[in-house]
Amino acid sequence: MSAARSPSTTERALVRKLAEARSTSRSQLAVRLLGMLCACAVPLVAPSGHQLSPVAVTLVVLGALLAAARPEPAGGPVALAALGAYLLVATQDPGSPRVLVVAALVVVHLACVAVSTTAPGSARLDPRLLRRYVERCTALTALGVVAWGAGMVARASLPAAPVPVVIAALLGVAAVGWAATTERPR
Repeated sequence: MSAARSPSTTERALVRKLAEARSTSRSQLAVRLLGMLCACAVPLVAPSGHQLSPVAVTLVVLGALLAAARPEPAGGPVALAALGAYLLVATQDPGSPRVLVVAALVVVHLACVAVSTTAPGSARLDPRLLRRYVERCTALTALGVVAWGAGMVARASLPAAPVPVVIAALLGVAAVGWAATTERPR
């Protein structure tokens, strides 16, 4: 008779992760998939010809997969760092509307990571919470469009923006963003 081999620590961890993945609710899966797709779409919307682009795209995809599989503690920050690394090598014209699309994709990705960390993977997400995050994403994206438009007007009308004007504009955008995304009693 041969003795039964006991599972290793790695095998037990893998079985636990697979069981956790199978018990993930549909709403959690949908939010995580949306976040992953938004992160993976950034290299498509903002293509780069830099020699490090293949490495950066690989980092973005791996970060997005990690954020979808394990949003916390490491998934969200790793995905954000990967997106940041990619955007550093992706040359973009600030006057291009693609900048707005990339910004919206990053905002939605971060919101999806944040929403997926509010409850265990097996818990169904509250529709009111989802609606609140959609409102916040919409407000931040609209604010980005307004700030971009104001920047384009200033770029066209001012030969060089003086530092106080830039600081005042940044403070104004931050104040409007804070007001738009602050929790108000309903």
